Amino acid sequence: MKHFFYTLLLASSALAGANTFANDKTICGMNDDRIPSYNPKIARASSKGQLVGCTVTMIGKSCAVSAGHCVGALEKLSFNVPENNEGLPVASAPEDTYLRSKDYLRYKDQGAGNDWAVIKIEKNEITGKYPGEVQGHYGVHLEPYGEVGDIIRITGHGHDTENRDKAFIQQTHTGEIIKMGKWFNKSYFEYRVDTMGGNSGSSIIHEQSQKIIGIHTHGGCRQSGTSGNMGTILFKNDIFREAVRSCLEWEKQL
Repeated sequence: MKHFFYTLLLASSALAGANTFANDKTICGMNDDRIPSYNPKIARASSKGQLVGCTVTMIGKSCAVSAGHCVGALEKLSFNVPENNEGLPVASAPEDTYLRSKDYLRYKDQGAGNDWAVIKIEKNEITGKYPGEVQGHYGVHLEPYGEVGDIIRITGHGHDTENRDKAFIQQTHTGEIIKMGKWFNKSYFEYRVDTMGGNSGSSIIHEQSQKIIGIHTHGGCRQSGTSGNMGTILFKNDIFREAVRSCLEWEKQL
């Protein structure tokens, strides 16, 4: 199931005001092993009027990547997300909040293996700087890299049904790649790394190189070790790869 949901009515009003929640638990094993993290290169994405939705990662001064099915939540990027207030999401400081540029949006939303987005971000209205200049950014693997068994990291702003204080703040976890590609879907990605709703769009970082090799998009893990969460491999998806290359080439004129 996708890790991004447009509407979910909750019995509790603890998270009122947010429009994107997940009711699918896609933890890989008996326990949720994600831990809080503070990576400034990775932002919580949402529509302008909301606080939560998906996850975005900077890959340049202005360019960023996420999931295609998150397009409705790729309007506002909140970096350095504060801790929750009595279980409720808190807005980032104005100088850590950016808006998506309207002049560049490339995406596909066609299931795991072909679900991705490349966007450009505007300068912050207070600092006058692009997010990548302030928060930093990751490199990307546009050529083949990684194999089954390698360790990857997924960091994002996912839900947490066990601890409200951790819901939609930034958390991270590592695990193994269990599948790279299918005969009919070469850019399909499968791995056993804990994620929850709101993690959609999280970059998949290869631990050895510390560069992006894919995008997390769908849940699928079960308690057994025979299934995994799913995403899209960057270097095996020709259109995604070219969209990234095009954005980074455009950035050179900034």
